[in-house]
Amino acid sequence: MSDKKITSLKVDRDTCIGAAPCVATASNVFELDDEQKAVIKLKSGEKTSDRVSKIDLQDETITDETLLAAAQSCPVRAIYLYDEEGNQIFPA
Repeated sequence: MSDKKITSLKVDRDTCIGAAPCVATASNVFELDDEQKAVIKLKSGEKTSDRVSKIDLQDETITDETLLAAAQSCPVRAIYLYDEEGNQIFPA
């Protein structure tokens, strides 16, 4: 990954297989829903797989390193990370 900051993320539900290493790595950000797909937990109490800003996460103090580790742990690369310009920085 470049030295750019992560500012948003999303989960590709079509790709997600519910293996859940993202939950093990960052349970304060990810959980599996009723369909056994990863969703992102927001501070509003909502859960989504759509692209969201990092500042809207339930855990707004999560580090870029932890988010990257969670994304990298996904065996099917279903977690996408974006920088401040909106460029996809993971998966590359």
